[in-house]
Formats: sequence, structure tokens, C-alpha cells
Amino acid sequence: MQGSIFTAFSDMVIEKMGMEQWNRLLDKTQPPSKGIYTKGEQYEDSELINMVTELSKKTGNAPEKLIEAFGIYLFDKLYDTSPVDVSCIDNLRDFLLAIDQVIHKEVKRLHPHAYLPKFEYQHGETNELIMYYSSKRKLCHASIGLIQGAANRFGQDITIEHPQCMHQGAERCKLIIHFKE
Repeated sequence: MQGSIFTAFSDMVIEKMGMEQWNRLLDKTQPPSKGIYTKGEQYEDSELINMVTELSKKTGNAPEKLIEAFGIYLFDKLYDTSPVDVSCIDNLRDFLLAIDQVIHKEVKRLHPHAYLPKFEYQHGETNELIMYYSSKRKLCHASIGLIQGAANRFGQDITIEHPQCMHQGAERCKLIIHFKE
């Protein structure tokens, strides 16, 4: 997993829970990287999963909810450091439609070894967009948080349904985004 995800995760834990908690988390999970992350490097996915699992035990919050909260936090970090100038996109729907073919394409060009999730799209009802998420990482809850973070950025009220999930045996997750007027 890309180091920028880990640096954002450590920033979030330190900002929300303090440096002492971050250090305790590292002591408990003993990541091979020792928690020293740089944005351009790759790290084992298990480091993040182990830390989320440990935080879940500590806080009593389900890992899915913690990952979703991290996705919301992560969105602004990724948006602000996007390799593509996305400032010309002025609405959530167009932004979401640009993820796979514009933003991920450029990330892949800059970081050829990066493994990125795949999104496919289907237009639903007038105020809906259906996104299909697939990834060997099965971080669909991070995607839900990222979509919510994007909605916050664009000032768009949404609800997200997740009727099909890879964690329940589906080949891909189905996320239905309902845009409120």
C-alpha cells in the first residue's frame, strides 16, 4: 500500500488521539516498518489492518466504521495532493466519474507499482450514481468514507447504500450514491 495512505493514517491518529496513542499502537502492532512511513514507498497492507484492528479493540468501534472515518479524513489529503489538477471539477458527480479514468490513470503513470482499486459506473435514477468497487484489498469502507469526504468538499448531501459487498462473497461492491437536492 502506498506510503501516503500510512502517513495520512498516522496524521489522523495523532491529531484525533494524540502522539502517545500512536506510539502505543506501534508498540502493540510492531509493524515491520516500525511506523516510519514516507509517501512514495510501499508498505504491507497488514500493517494498516493490524493497526485498525487494534484501534477497534481499544475504542469499541467496528473496524468498518474506523476505516470509513479514515476514508473521510483521507479525502482532503488526497485531493490536496492529487497529481491531476481537479480544481476545474465543480460537482461531486463529475468528480466521482473522474476517479478511475483520470485520477487513478495519472497516479499509475507516476507510481507504476501502485495497486489501485477499480471503479466501474452505472447511471441510476436521476439523482443516483452506481459505483462498482473492486480490489484485492477489499477496502470498500474506505471508499465509502472517501466518497463522503468528497461530498463534504463539494457541499453535496448524499446517502450511500452498499447492497453488495466483497466481504459477503460478491465479486465487487455495489455502492449506490443518492444525491439530495
